[in-house]
Amino acid sequence: MAFILAFSISILLLTCFQSLADRWGFVDRPNARSAHQTPTPVGAGICFAIAVIVALMVPSSFANENTWWFVVLQGCGLLVALVGLIDDRLSLPPWLRLFVYLVVAVVTVLTLLGVAPILVIGLAVLALGWTINLVNFMDGLDGLVVTQALCVCLGLAAISLFLPEKSGVAHLALLLVAALLPFLWLNWPPARIFMGDSGAVFLGFYLGWLGLYAAIEDYRLGAAWIILMMPFLTDATCTLLKRLAQGKSPAEAHSEHTYQRFKRAGGSALAINAGLLSLQIFWQLPLAFWAVFGSQPPIITVIFSTIPSLIAVAYGSRKP
Repeated sequence: MAFILAFSISILLLTCFQSLADRWGFVDRPNARSAHQTPTPVGAGICFAIAVIVALMVPSSFANENTWWFVVLQGCGLLVALVGLIDDRLSLPPWLRLFVYLVVAVVTVLTLLGVAPILVIGLAVLALGWTINLVNFMDGLDGLVVTQALCVCLGLAAISLFLPEKSGVAHLALLLVAALLPFLWLNWPPARIFMGDSGAVFLGFYLGWLGLYAAIEDYRLGAAWIILMMPFLTDATCTLLKRLAQGKSPAEAHSEHTYQRFKRAGGSALAINAGLLSLQIFWQLPLAFWAVFGSQPPIITVIFSTIPSLIAVAYGSRKP
């Protein structure tokens, strides 16, 4: 029932948003950094964010066992999505957005971990805060972020099928899948609608929350999440570190990510998405299964999972 509700609400809200975006001023007009050529509705991520938040209210054995977690997930998810939506329309100052994301990360981590060593809490807050931001950084190409999010969620759900006692991970992952599928239809290259910050920061928050929850359930599932997220983790982190080393501001808008360099070098959005999908299917997903069900320490599999992403970053750095 929850999955059907998420899918249906997403379709309904996206249909309404498309017809009202121009009137409300939610239109992204191309600039020098843009990958699109025509004005396109932006901010539609609020539609699938609301769909997920409402679907989380549907009673289930899993939801009833984690009522407090779900309330925090809904509240924090709605907050970051609304802040993103306001930013899509009015361009909020970076410090304000970062402050909100930090508060959300702290509240979420304290709710999930409860009493835990301060170092663990600090690292978890840092990880969640970075995930919120990195997904937003990577949202610059038709279909890319949605493809990545679907691969992560479907991968975790598939692994969880072999771990019936961890069905909560699959439940949370598939809720997001159901809400994203209608958006994928409109965002697939050439995109007719953009998620904007409202969708990107919500996805970053939800995926980060899902990763922390998976790690709490089973550290091997946490390793699988890292492996499936590795293409985005590598690109965003390497680009940030490179820019910091060059003395550039992290808050300054740019187009130096690997996927952006590939696009400028002549790669189509469709080809780049196909490359990401192939990487996930033939490298990241098998390694994620290996991390959970293999006999070796998961850290070894995580290290192996970085290889193609690091190669792509190194190769992309040679492009203008």
